[in-house]
Amino acid sequence: MSYLLADITTVRQIEHYQTLLWQGVAEGKLDDACATELAEAANTKRTILLEAWERRLPPPRSYFPKRPLSGHSRSQAATGSRCSSRWARKRRLGDMAALPPHVRHKFTEGERAVLYIVAADCRQHGSCRCSIKEIGDRAGVGITTVRNALRRARILQLVDVAARPQWRAKHLTNVISIACPRWLSWLQKFRPNLGLKFYPTGCKKPKPSGTVGHKKLDGQPSYNRSDGLLRGL
Repeated sequence: MSYLLADITTVRQIEHYQTLLWQGVAEGKLDDACATELAEAANTKRTILLEAWERRLPPPRSYFPKRPLSGHSRSQAATGSRCSSRWARKRRLGDMAALPPHVRHKFTEGERAVLYIVAADCRQHGSCRCSIKEIGDRAGVGITTVRNALRRARILQLVDVAARPQWRAKHLTNVISIACPRWLSWLQKFRPNLGLKFYPTGCKKPKPSGTVGHKKLDGQPSYNRSDGLLRGL
């Protein structure tokens, strides 16, 4: 019954709500602890409505408390201090053309940087299993931009996001995979090295010097022992 408090706008509705509340307690549909909690919430709602009526203010439309306003304006909040390295990383990854042209204009620069990280992991590991915080740090954006990019990519059927819940434990990170065949073919044709390592790993095989020595090119000795023995005889 707590969701009904969000639609209450008058004191008379509060009284009717409390009547239904105690009627549910009498019928055994609610326990005492839950009824006490709902009654306290109703009294708080009544106090808020009475204060709004005394100040000639419109009644609040939400049960949740109103968030306090910030002292900064929109321009001040938009021009705040930013990390220069993260800003440069976002602009660099956002302009690296990881998306095909038919959907590139539907994402912002930060969202394109997020999808670049996803595409790179999918090309290298088959899927992206990083958390939202990790993807945001690698792309140089915040977690809200990561969520917006993945949500819009799912709507456009570009990626599939599979949740991995665990019973009585913290859920594992989502598995993000590319679901658009057109995007996969575009990456394979125009960005074949996306997500792959450009530096060699392991030991480098030395180049031959060109001298054969006592062996031929096929690995056999350049002389025959039997010939040498016959010559000695």
